[in-house]
Order: sequence, then structure tokens, then C-alpha cells
Amino acid sequence: MKNPILSVFLFFIFSATQSQAQKEWTLQECIEHARKNNIVVRQAEISAELAAANRLQSIAIMAPSVNASSSHQRSYGRTVDLLTNTPTENNTRSYNFSVSSNVMLFNGLRLQNQLAQSNYEYLQSRENLAKVSNDISLNVAAAYLQVLFATESRKSAADRVEAAKETRNRTAKMVETGLMAQGTLLDAEAALASEELGLVNADNAMQSAYISLTQLLEIDSVSGFRTANQQVDIPENSSLSLTADDIYKVALGTLPEVRASAFGVNSAQKGLSSARSSLFPSLSLFSSIGTFYNEGGFSSLLGEIPFKDQVENNQNKNIGLSLSIPIFNGWSTRSNISRSKLNLENALLQDESTKKQVYKSVVQAHADAVAAVNRYSASQKAFESAKESYAYANRKYEVGMISFIEFINIRNNRSRAESELIQAKYDLVFRIKVIDFYLGKPLAF
Repeated sequence: MKNPILSVFLFFIFSATQSQAQKEWTLQECIEHARKNNIVVRQAEISAELAAANRLQSIAIMAPSVNASSSHQRSYGRTVDLLTNTPTENNTRSYNFSVSSNVMLFNGLRLQNQLAQSNYEYLQSRENLAKVSNDISLNVAAAYLQVLFATESRKSAADRVEAAKETRNRTAKMVETGLMAQGTLLDAEAALASEELGLVNADNAMQSAYISLTQLLEIDSVSGFRTANQQVDIPENSSLSLTADDIYKVALGTLPEVRASAFGVNSAQKGLSSARSSLFPSLSLFSSIGTFYNEGGFSSLLGEIPFKDQVENNQNKNIGLSLSIPIFNGWSTRSNISRSKLNLENALLQDESTKKQVYKSVVQAHADAVAAVNRYSASQKAFESAKESYAYANRKYEVGMISFIEFINIRNNRSRAESELIQAKYDLVFRIKVIDFYLGKPLAF
């Protein structure tokens, strides 16, 4: 008799496998998955967590320090009793206990500047993480569109194969009736083989596109992975009515890399202030309390002094102020100030470089988008003309008014025009999405 438990287990395993294989990924799901699993994004997250830990340390270091200590010592041998001035055997145990505290009252605002610097570094790390997430999102969107483009191209290639089969079959009938020569059928067979090769190439291109996408998502295998069958239309492109300078002005307020470079400047400024604070004297308040207990170390007429009494009687307390004035420290302070000035200068240059790079990217993206609009418009016209030409040639070929070679050339022109139109369509979609990205709009189809 078949094991019912094993059957149920296998059923659920099979169902889970089928469910995973049938899952179709939307663009948004792909982007979210990449943001959670891509190694580069995860490294940026760790950097942000480290910056958060450093900021927490900068906050904690401003609090008073409190430390407790204790020690235990045992002594052997002969010694002199200070009360009787006679030699005696020393066999004692001593215990020491103390608690101390230190509060920094003033050190040229170094701690405050260090806290501000660590806070700016934390904010910079968060913006760097956002930039990495944006970059991976754009890459995923481009790879996703490439999959859709390859899928549509593959469908177009499959349609051409079917059309070539029809032409071959129709040519065979015309050869049988004597309307065409036997060589025409051979040409039709060759044309069909060429279209079948094109379908194989389209399959390979689609598989390659899927591999690129799954690698961005950190998915181990492309097996069972499929994108959702989304209808991609040309998005509303009112953003192209803006000039590159208009888009750049908006991008300065939306892009995290711009904010990150600004925080880098702020951090370097606080670093310079922190270095300069070492030129000032530092003042701190300290206090401590301690006691000790000796076992066998004190003699009295009443015998050994109890632990409680010793602890209470042996207490020592102190409180004071400590002033440190820097005079000469091997030029380390001056060197730190010089390095901090250079760090600030470098941060300012980095900020300027970031803004220039954003401007170049925006100008190029705007030019690419305008060119993509013109290319798509021209491709549409070319495809419509090629489609009409093919329809007319098809009717002429059916009645033997044109040769097979002429017919194939016209059909190839239509295929090229269709392929160029598909490519121009997806290129335009991506270019518009890049402009929308600079304008702070979400990536969606």
C-alpha cells in the first residue's frame, strides 16, 4: 500500500516547485528583490550601519566615564610589626575597591565637532546607499526592458518563420501547377531556413537577456524565471518639453549623490574644526572613592578588625580638576589641521565634480531621449511603408507578377523595418524613464 504521508509530502513539494516555476516577475518585484539581495547594495547597507555605529559612539563618548576596579593580594614572609617594632610572620590578604569618574568640561568643542562630523558621515552613507539603490534600479529596468524587447523580437521572428512556411507551401503548389520553376521552391526552402536561423538567434538573445537580469537579482538559475507579460506602451513624454538645464535644476534636489557630496563637505568642515580644537586647553573634572581591607595585616588589643569596620574606616575620597595645556606635541596638531584642510578642499572638489557629472549625464540623457523620439517616429513611418509594400508584393507574387527574389527582398525590408521599430520603441521607453528618474519620478511601466 502506498505511504499516504509520503504522497502528501511529494504533492506539496511538486506544488511549490510548480508555483515557483509559474511565477512571473513584474518590474517592481525585480527592483525590490535586487535592492534586498544585490551584493553591491548589501555592501552599501553595511557601510551605512558602520556609520550609524560610529555616530552612536560619538554620542556616548560625551557622557561621563565611570569605572570600578578591585584587586586581591596575598603576602608571605617575615616583616616588622609597626606597632610593637618586633619581627613577625607576615601572612596577610588585602582587598582594594575603588570607583572613579571623569567628566570633560571643555576641550575646544572637539567632542561636539566630532559628533557633528560623524552625523554628517552617517547622512552621507545613507545617501550613498540611496544612490547605489537607484543605480541598481536603473540597471534592472534596462535589463528588464531588454528581456521584453528580446521576447517581442523572438515573437516577431517566430511569426516570420510561419510566414516563410506559408510562402514555401504556396510556392510548392505553384511549382506543381507549373506557374514557377523548381529552383524557386529551393529558394523558398533556403529563405525558410534563414528565418529559422533567425528564430534560433532570437531565442539565444532572449536567454542571454534573462541571464543578465537574473544576475542583477542575484538569482542562481534562470530556470523557471519569467517576466510578467506586460504591455509596454510609449509613456507620456511631457518631460521632454523641458530643457536640459530645467531637468538639471530638478535633479540637484532629487539625486542622492548630490546630497551625499554636500554632506561630505559638511563632514570635512567639522573635521577641520575638530582638528583646530586641539589647540585649546582642555579641562576635566575627576572624582574617585576607594577603600581596602587587610586580613591578618592589622593587630590590635581587641584582635583582628572586622571586614565591615575596615571598609568603612579605610575609605578615601577625592575630587579635582585637571587642566591640560598643549605646548608642543611633535607638530601632530598642526599636521592634523593641514590634513583636515586638504580633506575639506578635496570634498569641495568632489562636490563640484559630482554636480558637473550630473549635468553631463542629464544633458546626454536629454539628447538621447530627443534622438530616440525622432528615431521612433522615423521607424514608424518606415515600417508602415514597408508593410504596405510587402502586402502589395505578396499579392503580385501570388499571381506570378514578380520573382521570388524580388518578393524576398521586399519581405526582408519589412522584417528589418519591424525589428528597427521594436528596438526604437524600447529604446524610447527607457530614455523617457531616465529623464523621469532625474525628475524624481518612480520607475514603472
